[in-house]
Amino acid sequence: MKAKFDKIYKEIVDTIAEKGIWSEGNVRTKYADGTAAHYKSYIGYQFRLDNSGDEAHLITSRFAPSKAAIRELYWIWILQSNNVDVLNDLGCKFWDEWKQEDGTIGKAYGYQIAQETYGQKSQLHYVINELKKNPNSRRIMTEIWVPNELSEMALTPCVHLTQWSVIGNKLYLEVRQRSCDVALGLVANVFQYAVLHKLVALECGLEAADIIWNIHNMHIYDRHYDKLIKQVNGETFEPAKIKINNFKSIFDFKPDDIEIIDYKYGEKVSYEVAI
Repeated sequence: MKAKFDKIYKEIVDTIAEKGIWSEGNVRTKYADGTAAHYKSYIGYQFRLDNSGDEAHLITSRFAPSKAAIRELYWIWILQSNNVDVLNDLGCKFWDEWKQEDGTIGKAYGYQIAQETYGQKSQLHYVINELKKNPNSRRIMTEIWVPNELSEMALTPCVHLTQWSVIGNKLYLEVRQRSCDVALGLVANVFQYAVLHKLVALECGLEAADIIWNIHNMHIYDRHYDKLIKQVNGETFEPAKIKINNFKSIFDFKPDDIEIIDYKYGEKVSYEVAI
């Protein structure tokens, strides 16, 4: 059995390769050397990922770091922090390029998750409370795209919305991503939200079901393109397994509680970050 996400991932890359359009003129994104980071993009894409089993949704066509991704998830959703030094202390450097003079990323990500919602301490507390006490609600959502505070964010959020629904005893998670760097961001994000989905399900006594993932603009940067096409047409492997240890409460969760078992993968491929 091949990994579920490998198949979806290749379909995404193939869609951009076959139907995408290259950017023209000036672009906002740049590489570290100051060169404009052009990209080939496709607008409007959705996929569903079955998260009911013990498969770790890590691509196997290349090595996908899992520890840093979980540390970022912990920083945003559990610590609800915007302090890059705190993230660095956890052993993750994902946000170093966007660190501001005050050491934070401004009013972004964890800052917004921490906001009181309908009398609950944070957006995550609101989700948990509603799933436990009002599971039929169609208002169980989080949103970190906050119009009047976007100018105070070091980077406006890419994955910005989640919505949670219960049918029977099964928990469904829908995610919306406004902008998707396929080579780097998507690989980490899908794994992170699959873990978050399982943690919330455990907290609420539910079974994780499907993740429905919506992307507005998915793109491959020019310096990633040839390597990524080669990568997804290479060998893939049996999926790794995920195990969550020592679970007591989602609010007591620690990154080391996640165990990845039998992760096999192709070459380690390096992709430049476009800032």
